[in-house]
Amino acid sequence: MNVAERNLSRLMTGRSGEQFAHFLPPGELMPGTVEEVGAQADSSLPPQFARLFRLSEVFMQPVFDLPPYRMADHAALIGDAAGTVRPHTASGTSKAFGDAAGLAAAMNGWTPSKVLPARGLEEWEVRRLAHLARLSEIGIELAVTSSLGVANGRQFFDSE
Repeated sequence: MNVAERNLSRLMTGRSGEQFAHFLPPGELMPGTVEEVGAQADSSLPPQFARLFRLSEVFMQPVFDLPPYRMADHAALIGDAAGTVRPHTASGTSKAFGDAAGLAAAMNGWTPSKVLPARGLEEWEVRRLAHLARLSEIGIELAVTSSLGVANGRQFFDSE
């Protein structure tokens, strides 16, 4: 669901009064918000999914674009540690595998007694960063196509 940035803190404030930055745990969603989300589910989802929502302990996790700018320095970062992309791409496992396989190839033959293969690591990083940048673009394109996370999509908390 789309939430204007000015309303994000409202959505991410739990029943306990705690303001959550990255994840609102199950059971923390305010009762009024549960009803608003339920009404949106009723109006926009097949009845089976709307019912599933009503039977669930909902959690919230904002989706942010955090493109990576480095993957190798004193340590190598792979998978979501290297950079997150929107879940629309369904690529978490393949992204991590591609990062790991490429890193293994770049490190092929290296042992702790040798100098790190800086050129191989740099080439690996350049290739993976280009892939992750494109994957991030694809996630944004998918969001725009489905009106998720875009300014002109239907906003949650429209009444404000």
